Amino acid sequence: MADGQDKCPHETISCLNEYDFIRKYRCKGCGAVMMCDCDETVGRAFLPHQLKVGSEYGTRNRVAVTAGFQPHICRDCRGLPPEPHPRAEIHGQTSKIKRYYWREIWRRRYELLLGWARKHGWDPGSRREPAAQAAWNEADARALAEIKELHEKNPRYVYDEESEEDVIERCGVNVLAQPVTYARRSETKRVQVFDGKERVSVEEYAARHFARDGWESCVLESRPFHALFGVMMWPLVQDPGDEEVQIVGTADRRDFDAKRKGHPIWFAKPKDFGSAAYGLRRAEAIAKHLSSEMLNRSDLLRTFNCWIEPSWTLRNYLWAHKDEDIRTARRLMKILPPATIVEILQYLVEDYWHHYLGWPDLLLWKPGEYLLVEVKSSGDKLSEDQKRWIGDNVVRLHLPFQMAKLHKTAVAD
Repeated sequence: MADGQDKCPHETISCLNEYDFIRKYRCKGCGAVMMCDCDETVGRAFLPHQLKVGSEYGTRNRVAVTAGFQPHICRDCRGLPPEPHPRAEIHGQTSKIKRYYWREIWRRRYELLLGWARKHGWDPGSRREPAAQAAWNEADARALAEIKELHEKNPRYVYDEESEEDVIERCGVNVLAQPVTYARRSETKRVQVFDGKERVSVEEYAARHFARDGWESCVLESRPFHALFGVMMWPLVQDPGDEEVQIVGTADRRDFDAKRKGHPIWFAKPKDFGSAAYGLRRAEAIAKHLSSEMLNRSDLLRTFNCWIEPSWTLRNYLWAHKDEDIRTARRLMKILPPATIVEILQYLVEDYWHHYLGWPDLLLWKPGEYLLVEVKSSGDKLSEDQKRWIGDNVVRLHLPFQMAKLHKTAVAD
């Protein structure tokens, strides 16, 4: 520890990144970067590679840990009330318990695993043996059950997220309500409904409903916007003149699709890409890239077609590597006004990882009009990303949008 740091009481500290498993804290008095000693046992056993360096939230700047583990650093150890830092809704993590208590679940799981490992003389970092994998699975289930019980008896966090109904009312969303007969669940996990005697998805049912009024349609969701972004923004994102750009590796998404062993793809990416800090840092370059030259549809389409190939590595990283996503992105460019395309790109680049999810299910169009539609089955609710997008659309994007809610009136085979 540097001179003076060993005598500092570390009374005023700030967390570098609340979403780290092993959180790092910077003392505002002496400048030391440290961890709380309540994380030491599980940290040394399971995440030793995370104990020397932290990264700042937003900038992704790497910061060396200079003071190791120190007592009474985190809010819990200081007797302060916890602050909620819920994670985004992702596959396997959609419940509020998993989103709000993700770190508590993580810690308890590893405490249970460490106890099992010491009892059986097992390496805590290995899952190869069947008994070890079974211990991992049991620890996962037990940790979740314990945290659920803790929340029911003495909630650590208050879920204060806006309800779907409040979002719809606040944003003035038009909701098309359709009474529908649902198909009894079969081997498919997707909800199906009847259009006449035919089983179809809820999205297909909505598309057919609008088709009767002359609307053409295609499935939308988020990936075509990832493809649009990757193609049109790769020269900016991978600009060799950006001093923050570095060469990084990621697994080839095609290997994942084919369920085979992944091979690395190496590409250029700023270390702060996707954060609000990147949008602020590159504001001048973004404005120059999204200049008035992009407001001509024919130029936009020509540029899009020319940049499909050189944008491949960035699109691969963004999971926008499939041909169908490129086709839908090109359709977006043909249907939406050029100024709207530019505004979407601006919206995404300003805070990509916060804005890239939540886009509606369907794109509808007919001569002179277009409409984005979110389709929901009876029991399906808006995700937090979808609520955020609806709010952002009202104040920022101004895309014509509505919801289609398919209400269950009966169930049939």
